Amino acid sequence: MALIGPILDNRTQRELRDELVRRIPAYTKQWTDHNESDPGIALLELFAHLGESLLYRFNQIPETTRIEFLRLLGVQPRPARAAEVLLAAGTEQPAGVQVLRDSEASAGSVSFQTSDEVYVWPLEAVGAGKTETTDGAEDSKADAREQAGVRNAADAAFYRTVLTAPDPASPDAAAIDVSEQLDRALWIAVLAKETTDVSALAGRTLFLGIAFDEALDPPPAIATLRADEAKTFRASVLAEAPPATSWQLWSGPPGSGAETPLVPLSVVGDTTHGMTTTGVVKLELPTLPRLRGPGDGGTDSPPLIDDEETAARVIAWLRVSRPQAQNIGDSIRRVRWVGANCVRAAQSRTPVPESLGTGTGDANQRLRLAHSPVVRGSVKVQVEEPQGWTDWEEVETFARSGLSDRHFMVDHEDGAVVFGRTLVPQIGERIRVPSYRYSAGKAGNVAAGTVTSFPRHPAVEVTNPFPARGGADTADLREALGAIPGEVHRRDRAVTPEDFAALAKEVTGVARVDVLPLFQPDTPTERAAGVTSVIVVPDLDVRNPAAPLPDIALLREVAAHLQPRRLVTSEVYVIPPEYVPVTIAVGVKVRDGYQVDAVRRWVETIVRQYLSPVPPNGPDGEGWPLARAVRAAELEAVAVQVEGVEYAEGARLGQVTPARGSAARTVTERDVVALEKWQLPELVAIEVVRGEPPFPGMPQPGAQPDRTPVPLPPEVC
Repeated sequence: MALIGPILDNRTQRELRDELVRRIPAYTKQWTDHNESDPGIALLELFAHLGESLLYRFNQIPETTRIEFLRLLGVQPRPARAAEVLLAAGTEQPAGVQVLRDSEASAGSVSFQTSDEVYVWPLEAVGAGKTETTDGAEDSKADAREQAGVRNAADAAFYRTVLTAPDPASPDAAAIDVSEQLDRALWIAVLAKETTDVSALAGRTLFLGIAFDEALDPPPAIATLRADEAKTFRASVLAEAPPATSWQLWSGPPGSGAETPLVPLSVVGDTTHGMTTTGVVKLELPTLPRLRGPGDGGTDSPPLIDDEETAARVIAWLRVSRPQAQNIGDSIRRVRWVGANCVRAAQSRTPVPESLGTGTGDANQRLRLAHSPVVRGSVKVQVEEPQGWTDWEEVETFARSGLSDRHFMVDHEDGAVVFGRTLVPQIGERIRVPSYRYSAGKAGNVAAGTVTSFPRHPAVEVTNPFPARGGADTADLREALGAIPGEVHRRDRAVTPEDFAALAKEVTGVARVDVLPLFQPDTPTERAAGVTSVIVVPDLDVRNPAAPLPDIALLREVAAHLQPRRLVTSEVYVIPPEYVPVTIAVGVKVRDGYQVDAVRRWVETIVRQYLSPVPPNGPDGEGWPLARAVRAAELEAVAVQVEGVEYAEGARLGQVTPARGSAARTVTERDVVALEKWQLPELVAIEVVRGEPPFPGMPQPGAQPDRTPVPLPPEVC
């Protein structure tokens, strides 16, 4: 790992050689031939070369000392993290195909391994909801009410069936907000293929993948936040277990002979954490009833599907909801996508078993693995003791290891197995690693649709509907060395603002953390004793890269990480930043010899980076500071520093209102845009011109023609 540390002696081979030559007259006056062809000079050059190598090792003393101090504290650089992805599979085999855990899924040169087993059936799934609507002719409403047997018009609630899109990236894909559906339930239609054998599904497990739209839309406005809204950002609320969910199977329309319209289903596994985050739900299917009709679409009946082809493929309807006794605020939120035959996978590889050699009986034995960086918790070590091969246990530190504990540690970055000072492999005892996994780190964050095959299961098709997320490279040594004072002081507890910031940054996906002590979101102008608010900025937001907002899943992760580490008497809120949209117009004079368009792009890029909230951008490389006002004069000074700009003609700054959620937005020109202590700027428009800058308005769409263009076909003789 590269580390720029203190250099004790920076002399090079050439400098050592010249210094030795200068000393020749003082010790050997008769030696007058100092040319490179002289044998004595050749010996001096060899000595200088060896001296440079020795000085290099000498200069490593400060780094080595600090690394050993890190090991003494048990502090290691943050290991690489494996990216995770949701896979959706399919097959045409009537009997299905079993894909075992740790099966390899290929995305080109990047490999993923399934985190669980999945049984792939020739099935598909689609989510459906009953979205209330007031549209429709009165005659149609009357006919529908009569068909449903509702006499009183006030008792009828009309709805449209909304389906999740098969491709979540399609332009018409829309999420279903379950909390706004008439029955506050998500219906899932299980669709058959041509080769589906319904009888083979009885008593088997269905693997349903459910993806949520967890974006904060709209983001909260701190100045107008109510107490009940602020409560949802309290760390104790974010980290608590969700309310129970109820999974049921629709038994068919009235007259089908079923005792009840909905039959409870057994949940075998659930990585959605109670329908709160993207994951997989495993359901044990009973014998599926033969559906003799679509139902009436009423309270305990699934919504009607307009597409006849899709409706004809439905072999089962599932319903998931919260118990009616729960609060409305506890309802299931926006569901973005539903699919069958799903499994989560992590970007990693499992190499063949390795032999690490034999023990020496010495303390601190260190043995290298063939691959690195190593995934945390994946290394299994066995030692051939007199009674046979014995498993040893991986630990984070040897501080609690007893004299008889078979413990080892793993240097995840270097890929090394380290034994302690107590019980160690003795002389001649062989050491082997039956299995471990290593990851590519950040390179595992592949795009959607990149995973294309299970190499060992050619009869199974697979894809990833969403991009892989969470992969990160190993932190550099500089970061680990800089964390020494905080680790010694903090001891994994959150007391000071610096403690909260450092602990929150340990969560994958967090790029920046700001801590506001004595700040409660619903009373921002008052000092709240014992309250700390943690503002989280993610490292990526595909919807708005210039003003990234964390999703609710990231806020939950940060809250779950901070909650057990806070003081018992303190109250912690985990909130997103609030952005104030601004526009700017800059006028510049371009130097002769520079391309005008290129200089414009450079100025625009530099200004955007200067106002960016994400490190390493911003005035000081830490992102734009909270509460720092945006000044037109400051941005004008930034533009002047761009190569190719002779001088600036001026800069005009505008503030956009309202901030979000409205199509009609106005721009007010200001010299300074003031920000509150919880606010950051969002550059929504920038215009760089030659000469005087124009009014800093919003970008306008192109002019629309007064008449509709109609193509005229060519004349054919």
